[in-house]
Amino acid sequence: MTLIRFNPFRELDSIQDRMRNFFDDFPTSLNMDASSNFNPRVDISDDEKTVFVNVELPGIDKKDVKISVHENNILTIKGEKKTELKDEKKNFYRMERTYGSFCRTVALPAEVNADKTKAKYENGILNVELPKLEPAPKAEKMIEIN
Repeated sequence: MTLIRFNPFRELDSIQDRMRNFFDDFPTSLNMDASSNFNPRVDISDDEKTVFVNVELPGIDKKDVKISVHENNILTIKGEKKTELKDEKKNFYRMERTYGSFCRTVALPAEVNADKTKAKYENGILNVELPKLEPAPKAEKMIEIN
């Protein structure tokens, strides 16, 4: 008889894989409307002078996207991915693409100049460039000793 060392994490990996497979098929297996699941992916990076935000928006017309910068350096991207279903009489066996309205709000890593923000949309990717504000020079304040 061969003894096998028990590894509890091996069992957790198996359970995690089974749960992931279950939830991957969940909206389609019940033929539910998956429109509420659309949440575009966002990448945020910066360099010395600019904050860069890249958003995946495949299948969305740029006229259906709105961008705004709010107080406290909050960027909001709103839009809608419209359904392409033309023939309601089709029988769908699997429907994985999601549709519907979305709103992504992200905190930016630095203070930005909203007036000089640039946005470009091509090949399903929205690229937003937000120039950083120059930090105000800190005034030196003399403290009197009592």
